[in-house]
Amino acid sequence: MRHLLYGLLLVPLMLVGCAKEPLGSARGVVVSDPKTEVDFGQVFVGTEASKLVTLSNTGRSQVQVRASDFPSGYDMRPSELSLAPGGKAEVKIAFFPLREERFDGQLKISLSNAKNELVTLDLKGEGVKRVVEVVEVLDFGTIKLGDTKTLPLDLTNLIEKSLNLDLSITGGSDRTAFRVDDGAVELPGGATRAIDVSFTPANRGPHAASLLLRPCASCQDVRVQLVGTGGITELRASPPTVTMGTVTPGESKSSWFAIQNIGDFPATVTSMTLVVDPVRDPANEGEAPEEFKLAATGEFEVGVSATVEVEVSFKAAPQAEPRKFAKIQVMGPDGLYFEVPVDGKSGGIEVEADPGTVDFGRQPKNFAAKKTFMIRNIGESVALDLYPPSEEANYTVAAVDGTSAPWRLDSHNANSMAFEVTFKGSEIQEYPAEMDFPIYVSGAMSAEQPFVTVHLMANVVELPACDLDISPSSLRFGAVTVNRGVQLPIEITNQGTTECLVWNFDLDTDNRAFAAPGLPNGSQVLAPGEKITVGIRYQPTRITGVIDRTNLYFNHSNVETPRAVVQISGLATSFCLSADPNPVAFGPVPAVPQSLQVFKPFVVRNCGTDAVRISRVSMASGYSQRFTARSDETLPVTIASNGTKSFLASYKPLDLVRDVGKVEVWMQGVDEPFLVETQGQGTDDACGVLCDWPTAICPAAGQSVTVNTQIVLSGGAYSPGGHPTTCSWTVASAPVGSSARPVGGGCTPTFTPDLVGNYVFELMVTDQLGNRGACQHSLTATPWGGLWVETFWDAAGDIDLHVLNEDLGDRHQDASWFRNPSDCYFGNCYSGNRPNPLWDNDINMTASLDRDDIPGTGPENTRINSPSLTHPYAVGIHNWGNSRNPVNVTTNIYCGGALAYNTTTVFTATRQFEVAVSIQYNGSTCIVTRDGMRWVH
Repeated sequence: MRHLLYGLLLVPLMLVGCAKEPLGSARGVVVSDPKTEVDFGQVFVGTEASKLVTLSNTGRSQVQVRASDFPSGYDMRPSELSLAPGGKAEVKIAFFPLREERFDGQLKISLSNAKNELVTLDLKGEGVKRVVEVVEVLDFGTIKLGDTKTLPLDLTNLIEKSLNLDLSITGGSDRTAFRVDDGAVELPGGATRAIDVSFTPANRGPHAASLLLRPCASCQDVRVQLVGTGGITELRASPPTVTMGTVTPGESKSSWFAIQNIGDFPATVTSMTLVVDPVRDPANEGEAPEEFKLAATGEFEVGVSATVEVEVSFKAAPQAEPRKFAKIQVMGPDGLYFEVPVDGKSGGIEVEADPGTVDFGRQPKNFAAKKTFMIRNIGESVALDLYPPSEEANYTVAAVDGTSAPWRLDSHNANSMAFEVTFKGSEIQEYPAEMDFPIYVSGAMSAEQPFVTVHLMANVVELPACDLDISPSSLRFGAVTVNRGVQLPIEITNQGTTECLVWNFDLDTDNRAFAAPGLPNGSQVLAPGEKITVGIRYQPTRITGVIDRTNLYFNHSNVETPRAVVQISGLATSFCLSADPNPVAFGPVPAVPQSLQVFKPFVVRNCGTDAVRISRVSMASGYSQRFTARSDETLPVTIASNGTKSFLASYKPLDLVRDVGKVEVWMQGVDEPFLVETQGQGTDDACGVLCDWPTAICPAAGQSVTVNTQIVLSGGAYSPGGHPTTCSWTVASAPVGSSARPVGGGCTPTFTPDLVGNYVFELMVTDQLGNRGACQHSLTATPWGGLWVETFWDAAGDIDLHVLNEDLGDRHQDASWFRNPSDCYFGNCYSGNRPNPLWDNDINMTASLDRDDIPGTGPENTRINSPSLTHPYAVGIHNWGNSRNPVNVTTNIYCGGALAYNTTTVFTATRQFEVAVSIQYNGSTCIVTRDGMRWVH
């Protein structure tokens, strides 16, 4: 079992002003209190503690604040910020000891445009080893509500000194479900002792809390995650009611319902009994109607998630009778589980309206609202005629199929017909009504059932104008594979403070590639904060090369208000892409007091037969811009059939809101992108493992090193949840022409810059859950003193750099080049070799070819530590065997540590040789003369 010690000590430290800038000063003043020291005490190695520091600008000008010097093991987040006059800002000082020792040093905070140019804080802290060993998680399993389970927790003292551990339980409302009897435990050196921890669930579902063990007042807490689940015993019927319909007189019919165990434990059914239904059959006070029978009534057990089928039968009477009603009581050891209403009818007609009441709800004035209902004969199948009801004021009715009365119900229309009723009211009031449809059988009104009644209700209201948020304001499906369907939501939210009336939802039917299953029918009143979700489905059936478009319409506020319109678009494509996961869900991420940027990978798969070329990745406008996305490889990339490519999304919330974004994956030759949704929620809560994002730890300050000198990228990783993490360094940006990459895996690879300039690295850390964190680190590569010549080119192949001592050869003579000792080139000047004899009898005045590249694009470089002041040097570029013409070769010349000249040579054929420049060194810089003479060698 893996053991883990983790926790964060977050102690706010407020630094306030102790002096004011004199009135009238034009510069800012940043002050702190305490003035000198921040002490972290003891922190476990491999974990992180932090303290919040408030910086205050008491002056009258804006000040730029930057952490300019960090002691080892510390970081300031953010490292740069601006302070307005009179403003304050919190920064987090983080301490992350990587070894067992003291970490004392001084943090220097540089100030621009401030009277005081520097704020310094002495940082103190000590990295200590683990002192207590304990399991990471104590799992109680599933416990019945109200029951208690107690488990032992072994604590082991890893040091020789006796410890007195303070115990406490944290974790929001769930903490009350867990209990530890002791508030403190004395643990002798090297000893192991068990304590009892109890769990009593108060509600169903998972519970989580943390048991904190504090070895000393200044020590970090040792954290044990406590988890358990509250369980119940619960059965339900499916379907919840059983109706036999109408059964031919003298015949029998059987139906079934299922007893489903939706609880957490096996459940025992002790008996099932048929009883009367006093609600639906109040006249029957005796036993259940004899027409109903149960096939089995004995005791049995229903396992967790199991289903048991129960048969119930109905024996119709010899002649037509009214419908009969009963209930089935399902009993358990502790009483009634549930009741299942049953009904059945012996012969005869039975005409009903569905729904029996057509409720228009609240409607605006003078709007013709429409609703449909069915009238069906659920009794014996005989031909019936329905005659029109007497018209009610404000209501009109017509058959949906447009036929005129009388309307025939028979086997040709499944004994049913659909009707549409229209309501229109001009006064603010309720409009109750009834419509009675006369029923005729064989030309005469039915004596068994003369009428079928439909109840009507509407309420005309006048509500304030709506303040709606429609998200997205336009719905874009992007590129969708032909004959494959995608459904996306449109959310309509009442963001006002009063109720809001919406109605008359409609989708353009001109483009049949779009549909709106479950489109809201009639009017709806949205309470403040309430929303309606409309699902739009796009399923193109053919490729047209033109973007498909439609619109969603609806009314709101009143009939005079223009209809709301949501534009919808999509493009059919033959390509087939899928993303995993989709959506990319970040969950809750800290937004305050300090926003955290987190990362999640996703994979795009080519599920088609043709290769797909991805040209770019971007974030769609109209959605949250708190997300970013990029490809793991340099674009463009090609995804073969059934192949995948990896991408990385990031999220950095700024507010306590839910953010939704869309990643656009653009395919070459397709006018719309494939879309991947991103979701995240900014939070300021202590959300436990949901916010346990790993943290990448980069060196505190940028580095500077002479080019071609190896350095170590000293990174680290921290997981608040204690999950194993991995490190990966990549080059985010580098001088044009550089091909250098980190060497070795893990958190501390080496790197050797191959060109002069600025490098930016990204450290990406990943935990076992796939969550990621990142930080960046900068490096400046400076040239050697003296003469430094570097060259690189844009097409892979063999290009060679030559430097000629013009005291030993004429640069315009081919015979001077490719010759020892006048020319320093790959033949005599590489891999530790030098021209022989040495130039000017001094190795420091002799050229050295440090880098030579044959198959790639360079770079190559030649240096002279102490160039001669008495004669010039020439630079030659040779296309030895690079056939990818034209080839553009860039050459940079540095003298005395500064760029003196830059030139580009263009080769159109192999074997071409060009004398690029002549250089005269004068001790601190150079005079560079462009030459350009060319021949074939």
